[in-house]
Amino acid sequence: MQGEAILFLEPVELDHHDVAEEAEVDLDHIRADLAELTRDTLSRAMRTGPALWSGGARPTSAPARENIAQLVDAGSLVEYGSLAIAAQRRRRKVEDLIQNTPADGLITGVATINAEKFGPEAGRCMVIAYDYTVLAGTQGHMNHKKIDRMLTLTEQWRLPLVFYAEGGGGRPGDTDRLGMTGLDGPSFVQFARLSGLVPVVGVVSGYCFAGNAAMLGCCDVIIATQNASIGMGGPAMIEGGGLGVYHPAEVGPVSFQSPNGVIDILVEDEEEATAVAQKYLSYFQGAVADWKASDQRLLRRGDPGESAPRL
Repeated sequence: MQGEAILFLEPVELDHHDVAEEAEVDLDHIRADLAELTRDTLSRAMRTGPALWSGGARPTSAPARENIAQLVDAGSLVEYGSLAIAAQRRRRKVEDLIQNTPADGLITGVATINAEKFGPEAGRCMVIAYDYTVLAGTQGHMNHKKIDRMLTLTEQWRLPLVFYAEGGGGRPGDTDRLGMTGLDGPSFVQFARLSGLVPVVGVVSGYCFAGNAAMLGCCDVIIATQNASIGMGGPAMIEGGGLGVYHPAEVGPVSFQSPNGVIDILVEDEEEATAVAQKYLSYFQGAVADWKASDQRLLRRGDPGESAPRL
């Protein structure tokens, strides 16, 4: 409250033996506990989860970190919140959460893409990727806080966004938060606010339901693989509503979502999807110095009849 003290500074008497002489300090020495913390930090920052899917084995191939490594320029990713864990301390041990919920299932940070062609400034992008290996890529309390922060920076810094959307939507198992519903988060409003402000590229492979699908729907372009399933309600929601039991692959497959226009670009796999995302971003990053085009005078020989394209 106003007027209350938050810090006290008081003088104390120090014995001269407690003060290390500058000449006696080895500035290159790393304490054992600090070395252990550093090793643990690096290990946690690169860890993936056990890929536990309630609907069976995941139908895709590349983990989220592999997709990001292909997408961004080598060594350019500055990751945010890599040490976060799921907000489930009330019912699980911290060691368990560290081992099985790295980054709380959301890998995100600032990187450069296509910087070799357009320069580091033009290549700066925001990357957000749900990690299917962690609680099926669901949206947890801590990763909502992470994505809120990154979407804020995306808007402030006017950065293009590449969004890997795979995941099962809202997560019911988090316990370490106030409130009842968790519906007070600004993530969805922030995501929608990017429309028309910066390029927003959505990439989806495998299952994408509920909240994940809602964010995917806010993207300017949706790039999907052949095995993607996109639905605003996943199998659990459908069954809970008394509408029957369905396999995740039956809910919004590309055979339905591509012809109806939900999917803009249909590709074979995640590797191709990532390459297409890089190409799409290049349209907004500037002019390339080396390019080729057919002689445009050939258009004069075009047939103006029924076969001509119409706008």
